[in-house]
Amino acid sequence: MSKEVCEAFKKIDDCLQIGMISTGGSCSIDEVLAQYWPKKIKGQNENCGKICEKMSAGFIWLLITFENLCDGQCSDNENEKYAEYAILWLNYKLNQISNEETATLKDFYTKYIKDNKDHVDYKDHLDNKIYSMNIDSEKIYNIYEAFEILCNMYTVYNENDKECTNCLQNSEEFVQNAEEFVEKIGELNNDPNITGNESYSKILSTLSDDYNCLKDHYANNCSKCSNIPDFPEIKTSQFSVESSTPSHVQDNSHSSLQGSEVTSSSSSVA
Repeated sequence: MSKEVCEAFKKIDDCLQIGMISTGGSCSIDEVLAQYWPKKIKGQNENCGKICEKMSAGFIWLLITFENLCDGQCSDNENEKYAEYAILWLNYKLNQISNEETATLKDFYTKYIKDNKDHVDYKDHLDNKIYSMNIDSEKIYNIYEAFEILCNMYTVYNENDKECTNCLQNSEEFVQNAEEFVEKIGELNNDPNITGNESYSKILSTLSDDYNCLKDHYANNCSKCSNIPDFPEIKTSQFSVESSTPSHVQDNSHSSLQGSEVTSSSSSVA
């Protein structure tokens, strides 16, 4: 995770607020998004039309932004992680609109994105992730809220600030965000409808990795931020992430993130 990644999510979130799209509002990256609009679909539902086009373009824009931030230096694990976060964003946005033709994430992806992803280098990751994701729409809000809290923490992070100035200046807010994040994840983790679900396990594991990297950095370097709570243990089953995730995804562990991201280039934080 990086501050720049979180800033990209905030930018696209602010730009693609559903109410603003439906009323014809524009944003600072409208011209950029236009080049990623999907091909016009015959018989397209006009109720979705512009909203769906912008959501599709926003999703592609996020992926390309992440690729540019990585500049070819990100591992397959990092690329998959950013794709996973972008899918989470798309799922969150999709749940804010009502459209029978694209009732699910899979429907939307098939109709608006699948044939419009030539711009994306790691497009091969998308099909498997989209078609295997099984997350209840109500839970999407809670998971995305947790992600936003984590991004708030990363936004004040500066990997070049060896004196931990940002953390010291915002230590109370930082710890409060951490506590709120852990509480929200704990609620999801204890939900019997989530326990053992592979899709939840994957996204919670990804959030856990990014949270723990940030937590450990501050705990080891900043005394004022050493009291950040631990991430709850992720409940899994024999059919969840440990047994079903390919080995190259399982490598996305806490230790590997510390080695590859905390000490990496300027575009990477954790």
